[in-house]
Amino acid sequence: MAQDMDTHDTDVLIIGAGPAGLIAARTLHSAHQQFVLVDRERTPGLSKPCGGFIPSRGLKEFDIGPIDGQHEINRIRLKFRDADMVTVRFDEPTGVNIRRETLAETLLASLPEHRRLLGKSVTKVDVKNGRCVVSLDDCSTRETLTSKLIIDASGVNPVSQRFVPVRQRPANSQMGYAIQYHLKRSSEFEGTNDFFYGGEYSPKGYAWCFPCHDTAVVGTGGIVDRVRASERKVEEYLTNLIQNVEPLKSELRDAEIVRKESALMPLGGIITPSYGRRILLTGDAACHCSPISGEGIYYSMIGGEEAARTAIDSLNKNDFSDKQLAQYERHWRKRMGSDLKWGLYLQERFTDESSTSSSSDFLSSDSTYRTVAEMLVGVRSVRSAILKVAPSYLRSKIGL
Repeated sequence: MAQDMDTHDTDVLIIGAGPAGLIAARTLHSAHQQFVLVDRERTPGLSKPCGGFIPSRGLKEFDIGPIDGQHEINRIRLKFRDADMVTVRFDEPTGVNIRRETLAETLLASLPEHRRLLGKSVTKVDVKNGRCVVSLDDCSTRETLTSKLIIDASGVNPVSQRFVPVRQRPANSQMGYAIQYHLKRSSEFEGTNDFFYGGEYSPKGYAWCFPCHDTAVVGTGGIVDRVRASERKVEEYLTNLIQNVEPLKSELRDAEIVRKESALMPLGGIITPSYGRRILLTGDAACHCSPISGEGIYYSMIGGEEAARTAIDSLNKNDFSDKQLAQYERHWRKRMGSDLKWGLYLQERFTDESSTSSSSDFLSSDSTYRTVAEMLVGVRSVRSAILKVAPSYLRSKIGL
């Protein structure tokens, strides 16, 4: 039987210990602000489906040291429809592939234990009388936590939005569905990330292979509307990729599937609003995810940092109005809005095979492949990639 409900107070409640929530917590802790970080998992990230790539710019910007078990990436292979696979090599690592639980462990290490409530599920959220009231449950106890502000980093279906909605759920045309397998072999993989675009590999989306030492995460997916309309199941695309498509066929021949998982991804570009009624949405909850690559760790960390900075300013001013919280959206849009906007533009051209304008508009030489590879791993912005490779007539057409 559940125990009686207890009440605890803090300034900021963070829901979700993913990259967004953890960076928000770290930012608040560095500013000596009160917060509590809640996550339903006792080991955050352990069951989170994720390719696990963090670009070098993310490691540098957020001062994240070596992550246990990180796998450096210095080569990208690209395959687009009606084109041969191209390999792009880099002199320095462009980033690392990691396991999400080890990233969480690394970031949690800087946070005091008394600020964490792990293994607690949020069952209700309410905002009333100038306070945020959150009910928590861990199967044996129930408690209520009150705060002045909520940073919701609980994922693509944010828990707060079931009770205190600040915006509508993104449409199926803005959401992606993906499945991926973890395949383990006896030898270590090279530092190569693969990207496959085209109808052979996905339901008008893209497929990937991201290795981490002796295990490769191989996945595929597409926009939900396209997945539903496809005559083939997503699993069939993935099986074909693993069994029939080189070089993965050879590299995975003796590998064993050790884990299967699926997930929704926000791929709609800039989705607003991301704030309101004393709630700041961040990470996947705010659709902070690249529409062209599905990479979300770096963008989530930006969102988490900006949410925390807005929370600090609001606490200092004792102002939690929507007008005050609006600065959060302005700031994250300034830092990553261009990537989300133009990433959506490229998504439509790289994945929609019925489009009259396709990837062939951009991929005309080895140098353009390098530019696209630099964009996918975060070496350059999406806008700068388009400016570099798009013909002048196309730049004027799309307003660049």
